[in-house]
Amino acid sequence: MRMISGNRAIRDHVQNGKDLLLFQQTKKGGRVRFEGLFVCAGWEIEQQPDKNRQQRQAIVFTLVPQSGLSIEAEDLATAAPPDFPLAELRERALQAALASNEASPRIALANVRARSKAVRDYVLARAAGACESCRSPAPFLTSSGQPYLEAHHIHKLSDGGPDHPNSVAALCPNCHRQAHFGAHQIALNDTLLERVQRFEK
Repeated sequence: MRMISGNRAIRDHVQNGKDLLLFQQTKKGGRVRFEGLFVCAGWEIEQQPDKNRQQRQAIVFTLVPQSGLSIEAEDLATAAPPDFPLAELRERALQAALASNEASPRIALANVRARSKAVRDYVLARAAGACESCRSPAPFLTSSGQPYLEAHHIHKLSDGGPDHPNSVAALCPNCHRQAHFGAHQIALNDTLLERVQRFEK
């Protein structure tokens, strides 16, 4: 197997802004069941038999449910932000977003979580305490004294999924719900994407 076509699409889905939907066949030739949204946390090469029982190199992906990557509200409320200048937080987020996923499953999962956190930390710092949609100040301070805003993935990598700084915005809870469920969610997300990408140029 080679890292081309569908395999490359799985490996690079986060960088390409694509959701990874997992389906499982319930029985041979039978129906398939939707398992949910997943993230490629890594991959490795293993020797496995093909359909003729001949050994070959196989690409084995480590897929993690996106729900398992979300940062709990409690973590967000009590965690103090990293004490770095905005430029350094941006550099860390960019490096994390572009990092390779080639690693053992345990290390790869830790890398995905670290990437998600690095992007979120930068985006919240970039917002400087104001919602990047309505421009209003954060509605309250967390127990650690920080303005409460939520990281929103504009490219529908689902809540909490890892992404790239130029498609994640820091929103107040009200705007975050509007971006997902509002009557004008498409227009709102288009405006957000333009605004964020203008800042990230």
